[in-house]
Formats: sequence, structure tokens, C-alpha cells
Amino acid sequence: MRPIVLAALAVLWLAAPSVLRAQQVQRDCPQCPEMMRIPPGSFLMGTTAEEDRLAGVPVDRPTKSQPQHRIAIGYAWSLGKYEVTRGEFAAFVKATGRAMPTTCTAWQNDKWETIQGKHWMSPGFEQTDRHPVVCVTWDDARAYAAWLSRTTGKAYRLPTEAEWEYAARAGTDSTYYWGGSAQDACAYENVADFVAADKMNWARDSAFIFKCQDGYAYTAPVGSFPVNAFGLHDMLGNAWEWVEDCWNDTYVGAPTGGRAWLTGDCERHAVRGGSWYGANWLARSGGRSRASAAFRMDDLGFRVARTD
Repeated sequence: MRPIVLAALAVLWLAAPSVLRAQQVQRDCPQCPEMMRIPPGSFLMGTTAEEDRLAGVPVDRPTKSQPQHRIAIGYAWSLGKYEVTRGEFAAFVKATGRAMPTTCTAWQNDKWETIQGKHWMSPGFEQTDRHPVVCVTWDDARAYAAWLSRTTGKAYRLPTEAEWEYAARAGTDSTYYWGGSAQDACAYENVADFVAADKMNWARDSAFIFKCQDGYAYTAPVGSFPVNAFGLHDMLGNAWEWVEDCWNDTYVGAPTGGRAWLTGDCERHAVRGGSWYGANWLARSGGRSRASAAFRMDDLGFRVARTD
């Protein structure tokens, strides 16, 4: 039977290289994040006006994910299996002595406030070292990637926005990687839901939240929800994720080969994926927002990419 089994596996490998090759997990050092190999491929980036309408995007708060455009990523690369955890980030801070301010922005008293005493080790809610690190800036994230590069001799970096969406979609063209239904969100991701609403005193009938319960009011430990077809956890929900690109309000003129868009508003950078707090219409494969490079927020973290 063994030759038959091996032959069958060989056929499967040739027939579906994207899925199988994406499952190769690598870790370059004991304190490094686990990385998933992402195969080359092509996809349609962005959303349509109809998808935005069905997702409930307010007309005065567009997601700026248009026009749709074809991206062809002709190279293999790797992406973190999880968002960078508090424990992984702590190893970087300890090794480098990086100064980290003890302030973080959060929604409080019906407005955004920069709060003294909230920071990456204490964001204002309970975390362990297996939760995604939050309250980190774009510069913090890039410094962490640079430290990984020095430590391992490998080329770590932030993912580009196109790479991020390609990895989040993992071969799908639907609103979410599990399909088109928002009703299933809580089975797959840690999002703004009834649990968060009860904790934050939001109205349960708010258009802002998913009408379900995922079991977490704030961040969840990484890996608490199912993987997508590329073996990646929490590509939607949990924490917003910094990407490399400068911010542009539309995709007009965007690169088409997967590389970072390094022109536009480079004081701000794109963030992807939504969070435990963010509006439900943002927690989609094509949803996007932006933040100042120096911004620290209690639902904003990152994951790293690696050039292979």
C-alpha cells in the first residue's frame, strides 16, 4: 500500500501546490514567530460597491477599497502564522532595550483619548504572552522586524498591503475567507460582537457589531479560531495589523505586482483586518483603514512577513 499512498500524495502535490506548500511551518529561532510559506498567485484586490452596500458600509465612511484591480504575486514568501504576540515582542524589547512609552489611545468617555498607564504590556484589559501585542506603532513593528533580521540573518519585514490581502483571501473571492455570510463571523474570528457590546455598553442592535458571540470582549489568544486555507489565524478580527504601504485613499495607480506602495501619504500607513473593537464592515478580506505611523491603539498590532 505504501507506494500507492506515496503516488497519491505526489498527484495531490502537483494538483494543489498552493494549499500544500502554504502549510510549511518554519521558525528561525526559539523566540521567533512561526512562519507560513505563501505560494505565488494572482487575485482580484479590493471590493465592489455592491459588496460594500451589503456589508453595511455607511455612505459617509467608505472603506476606500476601490477600484478592484488584478494583483499577480510572482514570488514565494512567508507570513506569520499568528499576529506577533506580547511574549514575542517582549523578547525584542528585552534584547534591544527599546524605549516604549507608557501611553496608548483608547475609546473612553465617548471619545478617543491617549491614556497614561496603558501600554503594550498593560493595554487596559487582561492579556497573557499568547495574546497579540497591541499599543505598538508602525515604527515599533518595523523595528521588531529589523531585529528579527539581525538575529536570524533572514529578511523580515512588514507585509505589503497586496500581500496581506492575498494571504487573507487564501484563494477566495468572497467577503470573508469562510464565505459571504457575516452571521458566521463569530465561529471564525474575534470581532466586535454581543460579548464586546455587553462589556463596552454598546447597544446590541448597533449596526457597528456582528450579531453573534465569539467568547471574547477584548483580544483573544492567537490561534483561538480556525485557520484559512493558507494556514493563517486571525487574518480578520483580534487586532488591526500594520502593513508597509503608505496610505492612499483609493487604489488608482496602485502597484500590481505585490510590492509596497511607497508614494502617497507616508505620514500614515494602511492597517488591515479589523479587530475585536472595529466596525463590522471593516473586518472583511477587502476592508482597510489607516493610522498615523506614530499611533498607538489598544486594538492595533501586526504580523511579520519574510522574503524567501
